[in-house]
Amino acid sequence: MASWESIDINLDSSLIEDIEDEVIETTGLTITPDVLHNEFHSTAQHLKEVELRHKQVLVTAGMIPEEHISSVEPDMSLKWMVEELNGRMNPDGLSIPLMGVELSDFQLSVNDESDNFINVKLSIKDGKTESFERTFNIPKDSMKNEVNAHFINNRLYLRW
Repeated sequence: MASWESIDINLDSSLIEDIEDEVIETTGLTITPDVLHNEFHSTAQHLKEVELRHKQVLVTAGMIPEEHISSVEPDMSLKWMVEELNGRMNPDGLSIPLMGVELSDFQLSVNDESDNFINVKLSIKDGKTESFERTFNIPKDSMKNEVNAHFINNRLYLRW
């Protein structure tokens, strides 16, 4: 079984102010094709409807698309998890709103046993019900630094 290490969560808001105003430059010759592809994919609203219809057909037919697609393309499972939690992806991280959650109610853990990606686990406990837990992968080729966590104004910011 994999061993999980806890991620320290920083409460300093001065490090996060630049994240919200960060704009991705998508012009010129220095931009990479994957950034342009991600920008197109996020702004092409007609594609979202096609994806939704496709998933509906697969689920109706008894097939679960997420399992196969996430094994073939791990970036998609991260995107689905962030969308499920009403979060936002950034080029080097993500932010997730955790309204009503205190710092003592959740834990972040990291597992670095794979060659291609790092596993991150978010566990939120509630005294009345079972814990809410999501595990997602961060591709190592997209990482510039180690995973850093900040919890500011009931938003969890993960940067890498």
